Amino acid sequence: MKIIYLTDIHDGLSGLKYVLQNTNADLYMLSGDIIYKAFYSFDRIIDFCTSQEELDKLAKEGGDDRTPYDFATHVIRFPKKYSEEVQFICGQYRYLFSKAAKTMKEKYDLIFKLVNKYSKSKCIFLPGNYDIDLQYTELYEHDIHRKSFHYDTLKFSGYGGAPIVTSGIPEKLSVKFHEYTKNGITFSEPEEFFREELPDIAVIHNPAYGYLDKIPGYGNIGSQGIRRYLDDYSPILVVSGHVHEDQGIIKNKGTIYLNPSNFGSVDSVYGFQEGGFFAEIDIEEKKVKKVNLMKLKGTEIACLLSIDTENELNCIYENPNSIVSKEDFLRK
Repeated sequence: MKIIYLTDIHDGLSGLKYVLQNTNADLYMLSGDIIYKAFYSFDRIIDFCTSQEELDKLAKEGGDDRTPYDFATHVIRFPKKYSEEVQFICGQYRYLFSKAAKTMKEKYDLIFKLVNKYSKSKCIFLPGNYDIDLQYTELYEHDIHRKSFHYDTLKFSGYGGAPIVTSGIPEKLSVKFHEYTKNGITFSEPEEFFREELPDIAVIHNPAYGYLDKIPGYGNIGSQGIRRYLDDYSPILVVSGHVHEDQGIIKNKGTIYLNPSNFGSVDSVYGFQEGGFFAEIDIEEKKVKKVNLMKLKGTEIACLLSIDTENELNCIYENPNSIVSKEDFLRK
C-alpha cells in the first residue's frame, strides 16, 4: 500500500490539486490546518482578530470563562449591564463570526469539489487548530476526527485539533482538543480514544510529547496523553504535523513517527515558511518499508530523501540539492 501524507495545507489548494493530479497512491491522508485564513480580506482578518481578542480579555477580567462568541451573546441579551463600546464590539464580533464561518465553509466546499474531481483514490481529512469542526462542512464524510476506519488490512484512527486557541478562527466551531489537568487529575480524551481504538496507524495533528513537537526557543509542546498511550502501545505508524519546525522521522519500538512539515506556505514568528513538503509511505504486511520526503516547488515534485525504515532508517539521497541535510531531517 502506498500512502501520500500532507499536513498543514494552509489554503494551499493549487498545490493540493497538482499533487492529486501528478501522484499515485492507494490513500491520501490530508491532515491538520486545512484552512489558513477565515477571510479573503486582510482588513476583515484584523477586525475579527482584534474584536475576538478584546472580548476574550473582557470575559477573563470579569471572571467569565465563556468563549468570545458566548460572551458576546450574553452582552447582547443583557445590554444594560455593559457600556455602548462593549456592546458595539460584541455586535461587530457576532457579525464577523458569521461571515468567517460562511467563508470557511465555502473553502471546504471547494476542497470537496477539488478532491472529487482530481483524486484517483480515497482521501481522508483530519482538522487542525486552524479549522472548524468538519462535521459542519462538506468534508464531513471524509473526516476522521475521533473516528476509525479500515483500509485493506490496516486500522486507521484520527484525533485532530491542538490544545491552543487560534486567533482569527471562529472558536465556537473549532475542534476541541480535550486534554487538561485540574485539581491534580489529568484528563486526556485523545489518550482514551486511542487506547480504545488501538489503531495500526494513528493520524494526529498535535504531536505526542517528545516526538517531533519541539518549538525553537520554547521546547516540547506535544500531548502528554498521546505520549502515555504510545509508551504502552506501538502502532506501526504515527503521522503528525502542527509544529512545522520539527520536521523529521523517528523510529522507536517498531513505530515510525513522521512529520514532513507544512505543505502550504505560512508566515510565522520564525519567518516565511515556503512549505511544499509531503511524504510518500510504503507499507507491506503491516510494516512501514520506506518513507520518501517529497517537496512540491512550482510544477516540479522532487524527492528530497528516501528512507529505508526497516534498516535503522538508513538514508539515501535522491536529490543532491535537497534543502535539508540528513542530520537536520533524520533523527533516530
